[in-house]
Amino acid sequence: MKKDKNLKAYNLNSSKKGIALLIAMGTMILIFVIAALGIYIVTRGLNVSGGQQRYQSSFEACEGGLEIGMLKVDSAFAAGIDPSNYNGVIGKYNVTVDCQPLFAVMTSGAAVKFARGYFGVGQGISQGGVNLYYHIQANAVARGVTGEQVTLEIEQKKVIGID
Repeated sequence: MKKDKNLKAYNLNSSKKGIALLIAMGTMILIFVIAALGIYIVTRGLNVSGGQQRYQSSFEACEGGLEIGMLKVDSAFAAGIDPSNYNGVIGKYNVTVDCQPLFAVMTSGAAVKFARGYFGVGQGISQGGVNLYYHIQANAVARGVTGEQVTLEIEQKKVIGID
């Protein structure tokens, strides 16, 4: 067999055999790691945005509970009684609303002693009044596996005696 002069140029040493295979495998591993990292980041982002959406829904249910609490305070104030609490379901959330009267404060110019009974409770001859303060706390808990929970509190002021 004759040796071709062109084959001599392509003859590789035994130490260089397989280097192309190693470079190709290394490149494939690098691409695989980058793709796996991209999938992880996208999946993590979806989980975070899903959690934010569930929290926002429970926050809105809790706001609805506060609205119910303010309506209960308004109707109790008009009837002259203490407000009642609320336990119910709003959407997928169990909502508990606790309405409690806190304290009463005389407003500036209120006549406490003179002719109070004549004009009505909290009113005086000088057209002063009384501020009644109520504490309303709403708690919304998801009924599903996730169990998101939001608690909101407000203070509401009602005024007696100022027209």
